[in-house]
Amino acid sequence: MKTTLFLGAVMWLATATLALADTPLAGRWHGNDRFFGLRREEGAATEGVPQYVETDLTISSTGAVTGHIGGAELSGCMLEANRGWLGRLLHIKTDYIIRGKMIGRVSSQSEKGSHVISVPFNLVGNELQGSAFVSGGTFDYPYPFLRLQLVRP
Repeated sequence: MKTTLFLGAVMWLATATLALADTPLAGRWHGNDRFFGLRREEGAATEGVPQYVETDLTISSTGAVTGHIGGAELSGCMLEANRGWLGRLLHIKTDYIIRGKMIGRVSSQSEKGSHVISVPFNLVGNELQGSAFVSGGTFDYPYPFLRLQLVRP
């Protein structure tokens, strides 16, 4: 019982969130990012030929995120802090995460529709670096579909 409480307290401290008001993330971010397909079968259909899509995000001072990934528009996306000082020290999670939906077709060969996404990332120098994941359902493991590297235009 004591071990469980101790481990729970350590995990809570490791994932305690930061205040977003202190971050330099507000503004427009742009990149040409590697797209792997929204499902494993989609990625396999490209026969190993890398695909790149334009990514354009705008982060408001309130944390709302708008923009597009390829031809798909972001909908209802919000930026959240994803870890605190202990999480950073232990390399658990990323500093930030965007959660919301993506509506439309990322590329001409990709699946069309509405997809729940999460985009964990860190600010490394002047660049946002991370990955974008699509969630298929409650019991599905998130599938990484995009390698994210964005800079200010």
